[in-house]
Amino acid sequence: MVAAAAGGLFVLSEHRAPADRSTAVQLVAFDAPVYPIGLQARPGGLAAPTFSGGVARDEQGNERPVMTAVFLATDGVSDVYLAVGDRYVPPDAAERVRPVSVKGDEPGFVVERQAQSGRSVVLSWERRPGQWVTLTGNGRFGSETAVRALASTVVDDSQPVPLQVRLAPVGWQLAAFKDNKTVTLRDPASGEELSVNLVEAPAEDPMSLVSGAKRVGTVQVNGRDSDLVQTLDGWFLQVPLPDGTAFHLQAPALLTEEQVAAVAAQVTVAPRGR
Repeated sequence: MVAAAAGGLFVLSEHRAPADRSTAVQLVAFDAPVYPIGLQARPGGLAAPTFSGGVARDEQGNERPVMTAVFLATDGVSDVYLAVGDRYVPPDAAERVRPVSVKGDEPGFVVERQAQSGRSVVLSWERRPGQWVTLTGNGRFGSETAVRALASTVVDDSQPVPLQVRLAPVGWQLAAFKDNKTVTLRDPASGEELSVNLVEAPAEDPMSLVSGAKRVGTVQVNGRDSDLVQTLDGWFLQVPLPDGTAFHLQAPALLTEEQVAAVAAQVTVAPRGR
């Protein structure tokens, strides 16, 4: 099972391993998440978005995809959150909730809150069947007028999450991604996880970053010397990137050393979103 873009959200879809392979762990192509919407014109003072999300469970225990784009403001207050899901989730505690219409006939709700940094306003509406969009405005965007103006600029805009893991064990699913810097995959059967984290620079002593380190060696990942640490329960791999940053890949012991390097070779980092 992997995460794949479909119908405006990412859903779980099946990838089957080749029938003639017999290794304990088989690696297959993995479809990383794509954020489906965006703001047609990003207001001044807002940075390019970072993306977070994963798979959550509803009250009935059913899995549902959740994704949020965060536009941080240069003033440190007027951040904007643009979330997309398949249903409306009422807030736990709101000072005011009002039913509204967006763009004439799209049903929605407005929630007003009071926070230490000032008022925030949340506008949620059913943009199309099966797609609910939630805009949260803070600071100078903390008014119904402001969030409605932002809502009028929401368009279909497929934006791949910048940190991509394109190879994974067969049957594994997307568990979470956060702030363009972390991606976690999980085996639903065993609960084992594989994670990739972007860091500002390679650590000089990667063994100091993990507990239970047994040995460290060097492997080649896309032509770059990379530090591979074997731990008591798995692997820790540090891969330097051409821009001076690096990523850390943590994988369980059921993967071989060669498979860890193969997964790392299919990790890509795109420039930050627009």
